Amino acid sequence: MNKNSVVKIYLGDLIYDSVATNYVVPLNIAYIASFIDDKLPDNTKIKLFKNPTQLEKALKEEPPDVLGLSFYSWNERLSLFFLEMAKEINPDIVTVLGGPNIRTAENDIKNFLKKHNQLDYYIVHEGEEPFFNLVDSIVKNKRKLFNLNVDGCASIKDDKLIYNPIDFGKKSIKMIQPSPYLTGWLDPFIKDPNTIPLLETNRGCPYGCAYCAWGAAALSKVRVRPLEQVYDEIEYIANNSAGQTSWIFCDANFGILPRDIDIAKKIRYVMDNKGFPSRVIIWHSKNTSERNIEIVKLIGGDHSGSVALQSTDLDVLKNAGRGKIQFNALLKVLDHYKKENIPVHTDILVGLPGESSESHRKTLFKAFELGFEEISPYNIRLLPGTEYESDVQRNLYGVKSRYRPIFGSYGIYNGKKVFELEESIRSTRDMTEHELNSFKILHWLIYFAWNAGVFKPILNYGKFYGVNPGIVLYKLTKTKNPVLMNLFKEMYDDSMSEWFDTPDEMLNFYQNNKNFSSMVNNFMKLNFLYIARVFENANVIKEMQSELITIISDLLKKKSEFNQSIMDSLTEVIDNIVCKDLVAPPYKKEFVYSGELVSILMNNPELRNRQKCQIIIYRSKEIAELSRSHFYKDGKKEFSLNSIVKFLELGGLNSLTNKIEIPKVYKNTEKPVLINA
Repeated sequence: MNKNSVVKIYLGDLIYDSVATNYVVPLNIAYIASFIDDKLPDNTKIKLFKNPTQLEKALKEEPPDVLGLSFYSWNERLSLFFLEMAKEINPDIVTVLGGPNIRTAENDIKNFLKKHNQLDYYIVHEGEEPFFNLVDSIVKNKRKLFNLNVDGCASIKDDKLIYNPIDFGKKSIKMIQPSPYLTGWLDPFIKDPNTIPLLETNRGCPYGCAYCAWGAAALSKVRVRPLEQVYDEIEYIANNSAGQTSWIFCDANFGILPRDIDIAKKIRYVMDNKGFPSRVIIWHSKNTSERNIEIVKLIGGDHSGSVALQSTDLDVLKNAGRGKIQFNALLKVLDHYKKENIPVHTDILVGLPGESSESHRKTLFKAFELGFEEISPYNIRLLPGTEYESDVQRNLYGVKSRYRPIFGSYGIYNGKKVFELEESIRSTRDMTEHELNSFKILHWLIYFAWNAGVFKPILNYGKFYGVNPGIVLYKLTKTKNPVLMNLFKEMYDDSMSEWFDTPDEMLNFYQNNKNFSSMVNNFMKLNFLYIARVFENANVIKEMQSELITIISDLLKKKSEFNQSIMDSLTEVIDNIVCKDLVAPPYKKEFVYSGELVSILMNNPELRNRQKCQIIIYRSKEIAELSRSHFYKDGKKEFSLNSIVKFLELGGLNSLTNKIEIPKVYKNTEKPVLINA
């Protein structure tokens, strides 16, 4: 780099491009680009990358002076690979990583830098100011690019750590910096219909959950972007994007501030005037129930409420760092949603500190009792920089972890195999690996029978009379039915076999060409894989339905609530709701049932006293065409396990069940009355 040259900077927020899916705009690196460009417009030339193949080409054809890449759990090895590639092309390229995927104690930062000698600088927390400091120092020190003492950037010199962290807690609550949308940095990305717009209205999280990097102590202060800038960004995306149906707000707690109501109103205005987005993804604030309700009402569309329980054991929640989150406040939020007839989703984690098999099972049962329409249990991925990942917490709670590939995170770049791994909790002092792995079956049944709606009508019927759906599904895991026993054993074994004891074991295994090819072509999410297996063999659905009916009938008989006529009607409903043939043509059937049954099916208490109600069960033309377009290629049907899984990955879950609507209600001998037409 000569004295008068412009500093060429490549910034990347890389994703693997081996699986067709939607990605978010690179908002993180765009913030850095707009910040530097505003302060050093004549001294820098910046280019943004999301696609690794495009970055590979650019590195070979026009190497930069500085390469800065994001560093998350889903692109860790990919980013390190490209830093190594850059150094091979030109050792004088300054390499920088930034992101939360690192332990933040100074000795840990030092060890990380020493381990990865292709890395010159690491930015531990927010990136805009430290990266600008680095580039400004490079501009001012043309002949000195490495080992600079730059605030916010960590490096190694003479085996010593050089690091002056920036105290973001002392920064103003107002974040005054250029918008990457309004300055045009994200234009190429928002014009791509497969890239989802991402917005940030505030930064920081006051809740210190042990398993989450959002609430790191250094970033606990909530700081806000100017409201007018947020409004302008929303309008800019509305007027200049490809009209993406989904938008994401990446605030840790949207709704934590009163002004978030006004932001939601602005979103509503765009939805009404542009027809998009139809889906707005937000992470709700934890202790602001009434505000959250108002936001959900405003956003509308297909947006549902969300209350993340994680666990209902108060001691476990305290161990997990959720003591600042008022559990009763979460229940109040849930109650508000239910009163407004807004469906509510919850997340539940398995393997939390101090959680036993019994307490986790009770949490699942309680989630059904509380009335969640969707319940999503997850394994805990150990993320560097979080409290739970630390050696102290691992030892305190007896945490044992294992490793597996991350779905879709693999590819070949510069002729070499690159792929990611995740480290997740497999046992603790309070839960054995067998116990944790056994929950895979119950978690899958919740996903399949409840969340996907396949057996939700009959589970809801039992729930109406006090039979907890979670208990029903748990009893199903203990079935003696040979078909289902075989299915659940295979699921247990597959769930165990996808894990490796050490990173090196997994990395060595998939460096083998055959194993790597198998991962790329056959590694599947188990939830989708076992739904595919069920729909590949209609007899499994039949046996599962029969077993569920038996379990619920027995439990209802104990409560003296069993009604054979209603159970026969429910069986008929399930027979017609569950799509036994995923390529079935559109159809519509009419049925007449008691108001009692239909009120439960439709979650509409007003129908309960009706003597008769007509329902229509139908498969829409759109769903049928979507299914046929996937499974028929050149007029030939391709209905394999892999093709079903791929269909589910691409959004086919909605095709598993046919839909119900009510065109008419009969009351005694009166003429039909039209409702919900």
